[in-house]
Amino acid sequence: MTGVNYNERVFVVGPTESGKSELLNYLFSQFHCQRLLVDTKGHEWTIEGVEPVSDPAMIDWSEPIIHYVTTSTELEEVDELFGQCCQRLDLVVCVHELNDLSGYVTQKTPEPVSRYLAQGGANGRGFLGGTQLPVDMPKRARSEVQHVFTLVPPIDEEHLKVVCRIVGGISAPEMAEELSTHQREAGEHAFIHWPKGALQEPTAWPPLPPEMLAQSIVKRRRPHARERSR
Repeated sequence: MTGVNYNERVFVVGPTESGKSELLNYLFSQFHCQRLLVDTKGHEWTIEGVEPVSDPAMIDWSEPIIHYVTTSTELEEVDELFGQCCQRLDLVVCVHELNDLSGYVTQKTPEPVSRYLAQGGANGRGFLGGTQLPVDMPKRARSEVQHVFTLVPPIDEEHLKVVCRIVGGISAPEMAEELSTHQREAGEHAFIHWPKGALQEPTAWPPLPPEMLAQSIVKRRRPHARERSR
């Protein structure tokens, strides 16, 4: 569907309840390499047959899918977790809130996080990250990204400017208009995929249909309003 390779960096941005978590979980579920879901909201997610772990030292790296639940907002835990990730090959890490990797202060991003984002691609290490507040997210999550997905409706202009700098070649008012037009045509939870590269054009997508959402191995412990409505 999206042309995303397992060792690339993907940034998903959209306001609350726009469907960015569902898109992240769908992308995460499509890969067949080792996968690590970093659950920073306290058991927000569940993966059938996968027991959550909350101590980096207790991770069983022989498992194909790992569900890590953070125990605090302290960045020392993130530092230790990503230090281990930097030693792995052929791994995809998914984090639903990028700012939890920096404590909402870009300059506080732990060095292993920056190293994973900057150097991991050549070693088969991919990354999926989302937020609605990109201003304070880790710097490398902006500079190293290969794919940007923006969900409707557009976020506020301050944050949209950050997204436009990542994508390049489009202003915040232009992107806001693109998203608003797509929302009118395709409805809620629709999105636009902006691959990096001068020869690649953005593509507008409708909301993920139920049969694609059903392919996700990651489920919300407390059903989201969108899920309850189906």
